[in-house]
Amino acid sequence: MGESVYVDLFFLINFSMDFLCFFLTARLLHRPFSIPRTIAASVLGGLYADVALFFSAGRLLSLVIDVSVCALMCLVAFGERKKIRSLPFYILIYTAVSMALGGIMTALFQLFNRSSVFESVGETEGDGISVWGFFLLALISGILTLLGGRFFRKKTARTDAVIEVVYEEKRTRLSAMVDSGNLLREPISGKACIVTDLHAMEKILPREIILAAQKTPVTPEKISGRHANRIRLVPTNTATGHALLLAVRPEKILLHTEKGTHPIDAMIALTDLGTGADGTEALLPSQLLV
Repeated sequence: MGESVYVDLFFLINFSMDFLCFFLTARLLHRPFSIPRTIAASVLGGLYADVALFFSAGRLLSLVIDVSVCALMCLVAFGERKKIRSLPFYILIYTAVSMALGGIMTALFQLFNRSSVFESVGETEGDGISVWGFFLLALISGILTLLGGRFFRKKTARTDAVIEVVYEEKRTRLSAMVDSGNLLREPISGKACIVTDLHAMEKILPREIILAAQKTPVTPEKISGRHANRIRLVPTNTATGHALLLAVRPEKILLHTEKGTHPIDAMIALTDLGTGADGTEALLPSQLLV
């Protein structure tokens, strides 16, 4: 005995799931949500699900086709010329959302089915689920997926910025990580200090300042008078004990964030960050953000 499949209902289910996954992906990534583009991508997903019912291919070929269609759907929903390089990331997040949503729906279905919740939502057949029951299940699962994604994002999110430092008409841009634990201040002026990798500042700072900062302890007395008035010693406490950092007062520091560009009043404290800043070149005190 064959199995009956209603292609229109199957299309509607897949369309709804794809639309919900794109919506959740956009919300989690704080991306603009385009309803027309999302509808187009979801229609593509629904049509592919119907076509796949009538055509079969080998496992490897099916996997290649599935991945290709998924990439095409994400391109339709999120693709932009300026952000085309981010498309693999969107595909990854969309896939993760789809897997999470599917897993939550399966778990909830098993839970509700045992308690006969779906019997009051609509007519079911055997161990099946009504259309209204499906949409209720999808809604609950979508909310749980969104909440879970936001919780994970808060736990793992890192705020990054770019600072532009100007010293004697030379300038350089440095990647910076916002560090709420950086409470370092220059003791005389009270200015906040941006802890910066000294190797990243070699482009604009005189060699005598870099060499003085590399010494343990630092040797500011070897810095000529031309630059000496821009130098301060900043005491710091680290896990290995007390130390002095050589700090420089540049002519200008510009902070570049998603909110725009604005000048900040701070010192540049030089040290060898190594891998301690997760690949960035500076640790920016959180109080300098506007």
